[in-house]
Amino acid sequence: MQLIQPMTSRPPHDTNSLQHQELSKLFEQLFLLTKDRLYHFTWKLTRDPSIAKDIIQDCYLKLWQRIHTIDTTEDVLPLLFTYARNGVIDNLRKLATSEQYSRQQQLNESETAVVIPRWMETEEEVLNLKLSIGQLPTRRKEIFTLVKEEGLSYKEVAAQLRISVATVEKQMGLSMKFLRDTLKG
Repeated sequence: MQLIQPMTSRPPHDTNSLQHQELSKLFEQLFLLTKDRLYHFTWKLTRDPSIAKDIIQDCYLKLWQRIHTIDTTEDVLPLLFTYARNGVIDNLRKLATSEQYSRQQQLNESETAVVIPRWMETEEEVLNLKLSIGQLPTRRKEIFTLVKEEGLSYKEVAAQLRISVATVEKQMGLSMKFLRDTLKG
């Protein structure tokens, strides 16, 4: 299992090269002694190896930034567990915020979908819309069709096309901008 490598940059406020070497050795020892347990602890909380590794990297970064204040007579693992637990909570908050944003975007997009028929009063306008949609790049057109015509959520489209939700959001935004510019002009 490959996690992260100990950092080799200097800790803050370190002016003594010998002290830096001692702190580096201490950090490396702490890293080697704790990395497996910290990984398993974090993985149990996240069930995602990538997220667990990101959180662990942040934990060791915080440890490195505070290495000159660490009491070596005490076990450092509880401190790392606290860092990890806080990192997991932060990650969950980010996910919740991201999901709320996605839901809001879907609401905004569905409102836009309702507005389109209102201003399209003639068959010519509907035909222009279809022609404009046809001018979208292939992948963007596919995403637009899945969202607008088939009614799939961004998350469903992302899963079906094996892309990120952020990519779906970006492509939909570009599609809508293109259509607004094309149909207004």
